[in-house]
Amino acid sequence: MRCTQATHQIQLYIDHQLTLKQTRLLEAHNASCTACYAELHLLEEVACGLNTFKLVQEPANMHEQIMQKVALTATRKQQVREKQVVRFSLFRPSLAEILVAVLLATVATLSILLQQPSLRAVLPTANGSDILSRIYMQVLHMLTSIDSNALILALWVVGAILGITITLAVAGTEMRSQWLKAVMERRSVR
Repeated sequence: MRCTQATHQIQLYIDHQLTLKQTRLLEAHNASCTACYAELHLLEEVACGLNTFKLVQEPANMHEQIMQKVALTATRKQQVREKQVVRFSLFRPSLAEILVAVLLATVATLSILLQQPSLRAVLPTANGSDILSRIYMQVLHMLTSIDSNALILALWVVGAILGITITLAVAGTEMRSQWLKAVMERRSVR
Protein backbone atom coordinates (compact mmCIF):
# COMPACT_ATOMS: atom_id res chain seq x y z
CA MET A 1 0.00 0.00 0.00
CA ARG A 2 1.24 3.49 -0.80
CA CYS A 3 1.20 6.46 1.56
CA THR A 4 -1.36 8.38 -0.51
CA GLN A 5 -3.76 5.43 -0.35
CA ALA A 6 -3.11 4.98 3.37
CA THR A 7 -3.74 8.69 4.04
CA HIS A 8 -7.17 8.42 2.44
CA GLN A 9 -8.05 5.36 4.54
CA ILE A 10 -6.84 6.58 7.94
CA GLN A 11 -10.04 8.52 8.73
CA LEU A 12 -12.15 5.54 7.62
CA TYR A 13 -10.03 3.38 9.94
CA ILE A 14 -10.71 5.68 12.90
CA ASP A 15 -14.44 5.63 12.11
CA HIS A 16 -14.39 1.80 11.79
CA GLN A 17 -15.56 1.94 8.19
CA LEU A 18 -12.91 -0.35 6.62
CA THR A 19 -13.28 -4.02 5.82
CA LEU A 20 -11.14 -6.54 7.67
CA LYS A 21 -8.79 -6.92 4.68
CA GLN A 22 -8.39 -3.11 4.32
CA THR A 23 -7.78 -2.78 8.06
CA ARG A 24 -5.01 -5.39 8.01
CA LEU A 25 -3.35 -3.77 4.97
CA LEU A 26 -3.45 -0.32 6.60
CA GLU A 27 -2.08 -1.64 9.91
CA ALA A 28 0.73 -3.41 8.06
CA HIS A 29 1.59 -0.22 6.20
CA ASN A 30 1.50 1.87 9.41
CA ALA A 31 3.86 -0.61 11.08
CA SER A 32 6.49 0.07 8.42
CA CYS A 33 5.79 3.79 7.67
CA THR A 34 6.49 6.27 10.45
CA ALA A 35 4.80 9.23 8.67
CA CYS A 36 1.49 7.41 8.25
CA TYR A 37 1.72 6.05 11.81
CA ALA A 38 2.26 9.60 13.14
CA GLU A 39 -0.73 10.87 11.18
CA LEU A 40 -2.91 8.00 12.50
CA HIS A 41 -1.76 8.73 16.04
CA LEU A 42 -2.54 12.45 15.65
CA LEU A 43 -6.02 11.81 14.27
CA GLU A 44 -6.75 9.30 17.07
CA GLU A 45 -5.80 11.96 19.63
CA VAL A 46 -8.09 14.49 17.92
CA ALA A 47 -10.95 11.97 17.89
CA CYS A 48 -10.44 11.19 21.60
CA GLY A 49 -10.29 14.88 22.40
CA LEU A 50 -13.52 15.52 20.55
CA ASN A 51 -15.24 12.71 22.44
CA THR A 52 -14.26 14.26 25.79
CA PHE A 53 -15.78 17.68 25.03
CA LYS A 54 -18.91 18.54 26.92
CA LEU A 55 -21.85 19.87 24.96
CA VAL A 56 -22.67 23.49 25.69
CA GLN A 57 -26.26 24.66 25.87
CA GLU A 58 -26.80 27.73 23.72
CA PRO A 59 -28.63 30.65 25.29
CA ALA A 60 -32.39 30.64 24.97
CA ASN A 61 -32.41 34.03 23.23
CA MET A 62 -29.54 33.26 20.83
CA HIS A 63 -31.74 33.63 17.75
CA GLU A 64 -32.88 37.08 18.87
CA GLN A 65 -29.29 38.16 19.61
CA ILE A 66 -28.14 37.10 16.15
CA MET A 67 -31.05 38.87 14.47
CA GLN A 68 -30.34 42.06 16.44
CA LYS A 69 -26.71 42.01 15.30
CA VAL A 70 -27.81 41.45 11.71
CA ALA A 71 -30.24 44.38 11.97
CA LEU A 72 -27.52 46.62 13.46
CA THR A 73 -25.12 45.66 10.68
CA ALA A 74 -27.74 46.46 8.04
CA THR A 75 -28.48 49.78 9.74
CA ARG A 76 -24.77 50.68 9.84
CA LYS A 77 -24.38 49.84 6.16
CA GLN A 78 -27.39 52.02 5.34
CA GLN A 79 -25.94 54.90 7.37
CA VAL A 80 -22.61 54.55 5.55
CA ARG A 81 -24.41 54.64 2.20
CA GLU A 82 -26.36 57.74 3.25
CA LYS A 83 -23.13 59.48 4.28
CA GLN A 84 -21.60 58.60 0.93
CA VAL A 85 -24.65 60.02 -0.87
CA VAL A 86 -24.39 63.23 1.16
CA ARG A 87 -20.68 63.47 0.31
CA PHE A 88 -21.42 62.93 -3.38
CA SER A 89 -20.56 66.02 -5.30
CA LEU A 90 -21.78 66.57 -8.83
CA PHE A 91 -18.62 68.41 -9.83
CA ARG A 92 -15.58 66.23 -9.10
CA PRO A 93 -13.50 66.42 -12.25
CA SER A 94 -10.61 64.09 -12.87
CA LEU A 95 -7.27 65.22 -14.24
CA ALA A 96 -8.30 64.38 -17.81
CA GLU A 97 -11.50 66.39 -17.45
CA ILE A 98 -9.59 69.40 -16.12
CA LEU A 99 -7.13 69.19 -19.02
CA VAL A 100 -9.99 69.06 -21.55
CA ALA A 101 -11.63 72.08 -19.94
CA VAL A 102 -8.33 74.01 -19.99
CA LEU A 103 -7.80 73.07 -23.65
CA LEU A 104 -11.29 74.20 -24.62
CA ALA A 105 -10.89 77.47 -22.71
CA THR A 106 -7.52 78.08 -24.38
CA VAL A 107 -8.92 77.47 -27.86
CA ALA A 108 -11.86 79.78 -27.17
CA THR A 109 -9.60 82.51 -25.80
CA LEU A 110 -7.17 82.27 -28.71
CA SER A 111 -9.96 82.39 -31.27
CA ILE A 112 -11.39 85.53 -29.65
CA LEU A 113 -7.95 87.17 -29.52
CA LEU A 114 -7.13 86.32 -33.11
CA GLN A 115 -10.42 87.84 -34.33
CA GLN A 116 -9.51 91.25 -32.97
CA PRO A 117 -7.36 93.07 -35.58
CA SER A 118 -5.81 95.46 -33.05
CA LEU A 119 -4.75 92.62 -30.74
CA ARG A 120 -3.60 90.46 -33.64
CA ALA A 121 -1.31 93.24 -34.86
CA VAL A 122 0.35 93.52 -31.44
CA LEU A 123 1.05 89.79 -31.13
CA PRO A 124 4.35 88.82 -32.76
CA THR A 125 3.08 85.42 -33.94
CA ALA A 126 -0.39 86.46 -35.06
CA ASN A 127 0.35 89.30 -37.50
CA GLY A 128 -0.04 87.16 -40.59
CA SER A 129 3.60 86.32 -41.23
CA ASP A 130 3.76 82.99 -39.35
CA ILE A 131 2.19 79.69 -40.35
CA LEU A 132 -0.32 79.63 -37.47
CA SER A 133 -1.81 82.96 -38.54
CA ARG A 134 -2.02 81.85 -42.17
CA ILE A 135 -3.78 78.61 -41.22
CA TYR A 136 -6.21 80.53 -39.02
CA MET A 137 -6.95 83.03 -41.77
CA GLN A 138 -7.46 80.25 -44.34
CA VAL A 139 -9.87 78.39 -42.04
CA LEU A 140 -11.73 81.64 -41.34
CA HIS A 141 -11.93 82.42 -45.07
CA MET A 142 -13.14 78.87 -45.81
CA LEU A 143 -15.86 79.10 -43.16
CA THR A 144 -17.12 82.44 -44.51
CA SER A 145 -17.17 81.27 -48.13
CA ILE A 146 -19.18 78.06 -47.46
CA ASP A 147 -22.91 77.87 -48.17
CA SER A 148 -24.75 79.24 -45.13
CA ASN A 149 -27.01 76.17 -44.74
CA ALA A 150 -24.00 73.82 -44.72
CA LEU A 151 -22.21 76.10 -42.27
CA ILE A 152 -25.22 76.18 -39.94
CA LEU A 153 -25.50 72.40 -40.07
CA ALA A 154 -21.77 71.96 -39.38
CA LEU A 155 -21.87 74.44 -36.49
CA TRP A 156 -24.94 72.72 -35.08
CA VAL A 157 -23.22 69.30 -35.19
CA VAL A 158 -20.00 70.66 -33.69
CA GLY A 159 -21.96 72.54 -31.01
CA ALA A 160 -23.95 69.43 -30.11
CA ILE A 161 -20.78 67.34 -29.86
CA LEU A 162 -19.04 70.02 -27.77
CA GLY A 163 -22.11 70.36 -25.56
CA ILE A 164 -22.24 66.63 -24.91
CA THR A 165 -18.48 66.51 -24.33
CA ILE A 166 -18.49 69.41 -21.87
CA THR A 167 -21.54 68.07 -20.06
CA LEU A 168 -19.98 64.64 -19.69
CA ALA A 169 -16.67 66.16 -18.59
CA VAL A 170 -18.39 68.13 -15.86
CA ALA A 171 -20.88 65.41 -14.86
CA GLY A 172 -18.38 62.98 -13.31
CA THR A 173 -17.64 59.33 -13.84
CA GLU A 174 -20.92 57.99 -12.42
CA MET A 175 -23.04 60.12 -14.73
CA ARG A 176 -20.84 59.24 -17.72
CA SER A 177 -21.22 55.53 -17.08
CA GLN A 178 -25.01 55.87 -16.80
CA TRP A 179 -25.12 57.87 -20.04
CA LEU A 180 -22.94 55.34 -21.88
CA LYS A 181 -25.11 52.48 -20.62
CA ALA A 182 -28.27 54.27 -21.83
CA VAL A 183 -26.69 54.94 -25.24
CA MET A 184 -25.62 51.30 -25.58
CA GLU A 185 -29.10 50.03 -24.66
CA ARG A 186 -30.74 52.20 -27.34
CA ARG A 187 -28.18 51.29 -30.00
CA SER A 188 -29.49 48.81 -32.55
CA VAL A 189 -27.71 45.48 -32.72
CA ARG A 190 -26.97 44.20 -36.22
